[in-house]
Amino acid sequence: MELPRNSVWELKGSDLADDGLYRVLDIMSDVTSVILFPLSNNSPTTRPFAISIEAFIEHVKSQNFTKTVFSLPSFLLVAEENISKEHLSRRDKNYELIESIISDRGFLFDYATKKRVPHLAKYAEKMGIDRKALSRLLTQFWRYGQDKMALLPAYSKSGGLGKDRRPTDKPLGSPKQPRTVAVERAVKFIVTDIDKNKFTKALKKYYLKQTGLTLSKTYKNMLIDSYADEVRLANAYGKPPVVPTLKQFSYWSKKIFSKDEFIKNRTSENDYLRNKRGLLGSVIQDSYLPGAHFEIDATVADVHIVSELGSQYILGRPTIYIVVDRASRMIVGMHVSLFHASWRAARQALSNCFLPKSRYCEEFGVNIDDSEWPCSHIPKDLVCDNGEMIGLQPKKALNPMTKLSFTPPYRPDCKGVVEKCFDILNKKVIHEFLGTTRGGNVIRGSRDPRKDAIYTLKEVTFEIIKAVLEHNKSIFSDLAFSSPLLVKNDLSPTPINYWKIHLAKHKHELQAALPHDVISRLLPPTQVSMTRNGIHFNGLYYSNKEIEERNLASIARSSGQWKLEARIDENTTNHIYVKLDKNKNFELCYLLPRSRMFKDKSMYESEFIQDWLDLKKELTPISVTSIDDHQNRHQVIKNAKERSNNAEKMAFSEKTKNVRQRREDELQATTNVLQPKTKTPETTYTTISENRSDKIISLPVGRKRRKKESNHDNNTSYIP
Repeated sequence: MELPRNSVWELKGSDLADDGLYRVLDIMSDVTSVILFPLSNNSPTTRPFAISIEAFIEHVKSQNFTKTVFSLPSFLLVAEENISKEHLSRRDKNYELIESIISDRGFLFDYATKKRVPHLAKYAEKMGIDRKALSRLLTQFWRYGQDKMALLPAYSKSGGLGKDRRPTDKPLGSPKQPRTVAVERAVKFIVTDIDKNKFTKALKKYYLKQTGLTLSKTYKNMLIDSYADEVRLANAYGKPPVVPTLKQFSYWSKKIFSKDEFIKNRTSENDYLRNKRGLLGSVIQDSYLPGAHFEIDATVADVHIVSELGSQYILGRPTIYIVVDRASRMIVGMHVSLFHASWRAARQALSNCFLPKSRYCEEFGVNIDDSEWPCSHIPKDLVCDNGEMIGLQPKKALNPMTKLSFTPPYRPDCKGVVEKCFDILNKKVIHEFLGTTRGGNVIRGSRDPRKDAIYTLKEVTFEIIKAVLEHNKSIFSDLAFSSPLLVKNDLSPTPINYWKIHLAKHKHELQAALPHDVISRLLPPTQVSMTRNGIHFNGLYYSNKEIEERNLASIARSSGQWKLEARIDENTTNHIYVKLDKNKNFELCYLLPRSRMFKDKSMYESEFIQDWLDLKKELTPISVTSIDDHQNRHQVIKNAKERSNNAEKMAFSEKTKNVRQRREDELQATTNVLQPKTKTPETTYTTISENRSDKIISLPVGRKRRKKESNHDNNTSYIP
């Protein structure tokens, strides 16, 4: 058993001494004794005592003595360089007074075993110090660890720090001091326990609430509730009332209630957790591996945009979706659209997250390799809020792929990484645009940002893509403390380096995504029509090599059009995904030249055209001229019927007799004839008018085509 000098032991249930803590001052083998000093006794002149080593060991074996720790006071736990010179000199002086006697083991044994020790008085007289003062220094030295630092003066406890002073007839604290001798200040109020109870009631009633009053207003209400009689009486005598001052009320409010109680009671639990709680955790406390948690969220961009088809049409503010990896800070997916935060827009962002990015960037004029944005994976856990992702459709689409985790309502701090990404994009890109709202910080009377809107959705998306690529290559100091792989491989702490090195070392939680599965599950579903002009969707026409080889447009022209299942990428009109056969995957179909006006534009532009066309139709469902023509037509019909009814009745054969002659008579009567009609001699040629009226000339006919039979798919069995 180890019995080191200066160790601390706790004694329980023994008749050897009182229960408490004891320090081993010395072990004297020549007299087989252990010198113990009681630490639980707070007397300034406590003396040690001696017990035999055998008795001490027996108490240890019977667990009456157990080894423990004695906490030193805070004024001793100070570095040497932080101690003032005055305190150091006081410490050194005290140590010089007892330095000789503490090294005398004979004195220590006598002092611990005898009631009277003449050597102590002689030594005190020799050093020129009082015997009781010397005893107090020895007690302080043995209590605080038999070290030179134990003799530091305990000035930190001067003035009764942390203890409430009992009020007497004399006011506590400094008196009121007038600035000039011409004015005499009122008597200082003495705060008693009764006044403290009044303070407590007033603070609970008026101040410690979510919609609580200010401290000064609370003080006034307290005077009205508790000191009204004193105020009325003083007013009647024309003297200042003897009531607590605002300064006293403020002082005691901080003594009665802690700062934490003030914070918790004056705010809601949600606001406290979001904005005022201590941030002791970390985003990587659950896992530092890429793919463990993806965070998704949306925000309305702080900029107004215009239409590509007409810059005079303002489309409002687009919605930005961001998907970010929590561990690496890597932005793994994005989507910018005119839709509000919804499952329709979120599924586009997730499909962008799970698919390679080179084709997506190419649609907006950014040419990159997949290695520059190497994110086409499914996470282990997708963290989202209680919004568009909590419905049945997201659950059906995403649960086979990943797990959905929902944050509490009104707690954006639970997905703070993606929230910070929005702040970064706003400061780096969006707030530099013309037409920006700057986060709503618009000064009253300033210019409406919609008047300055000049950017299209494609241009805004282009700039955001560039900012995302820059973000993924930016240095984040926190990443250097998240994983040792960056330091071990001498890589800068950037999101893309963090992502790549962990994938290269097979330390991740990522899952490979199947493109056809992502397209069928996440892209917005719709129905398109196979027509004679190609696949029709929303006024646009598409085709691909398989459609041309199978001559499906010709079949649709002859046999009628039919519906097909499709998936739409709303970022571009250049292609859509169509399932040509029921048991096949979705095929990529490209925009035909007849719809070239919409090339390199987003699907929202085609919908804008449809809305614009509907507006024009609603504006003029019929023209004013058509109304007048319709009325005139009815009048003509009415006049003709009246004329027919008033005409002479005759048989139908009489009506149709001599039509040619009647036509000539009508011409003579109703037209201006330059020359009278005369008979001309027969000639070998005929005029053009005669050819047109009397003869029918047959045009040459090409050879007839033979009908060719061919077998096709389920829609038809031949092509004409």
